Amino acid sequence: MITLNNRKPLILAVVAVVAFVMLLSPTLAVSDVLAKEKKKKGNDSDQEIEQGQSSRQNAQCVSGEDVVLSCNQLSLQDQDDEGNNAAGQQNGKGKKGNDSDQEIEQDQDSRQNSQCVAGDSILASCNNLSFQDQDNDGNNAAGQQSGDGKKGKKGNDGDQGIEQEQENNQNAQCVSGEEAIVSCNQLSFQGQDNEGNNALGQD
Repeated sequence: MITLNNRKPLILAVVAVVAFVMLLSPTLAVSDVLAKEKKKKGNDSDQEIEQGQSSRQNAQCVSGEDVVLSCNQLSLQDQDDEGNNAAGQQNGKGKKGNDSDQEIEQDQDSRQNSQCVAGDSILASCNNLSFQDQDNDGNNAAGQQSGDGKKGKKGNDGDQGIEQEQENNQNAQCVSGEEAIVSCNQLSFQGQDNEGNNALGQD
């Protein structure tokens, strides 16, 4: 005859197995969720090198007599970039697959305003002078392989850009009861040099 005492080891073993499975189930569920979330994101890379310069100058000279060597404005801006963006992506899955954005940007902005008012003469005053120079030797390089976007929407997606932008605004006004000599002149020098490259490989 099989008694309760004989079944006791078997019952304890079954209870232990059930308890172990119940304890492990949340862990398995969390791991599965994390795995799914990871798959949705794929590979996403954003890289940017940015240089920005801004100059604002305002000058006003008012005299009942002469205005001499006054209210002149000088702006010097220089940017030099030798940095590179490099990205490698492999086996991107989910909504984005392999998605890479790379940009090198240089931006310069100069604004100058001057006004000279004299009862007599204005001499060598209210002149605006601006120098802007940009030099880029940086490169964008990206390699993408085996991109598998959701329903084939993206797969391998690479966007690269090298941008150089310069802006200069100058305003000058001279009002004189007599003469305005070498005054209210405006001069702007702008130079851009780019030797950088965009390189993208997709497979």
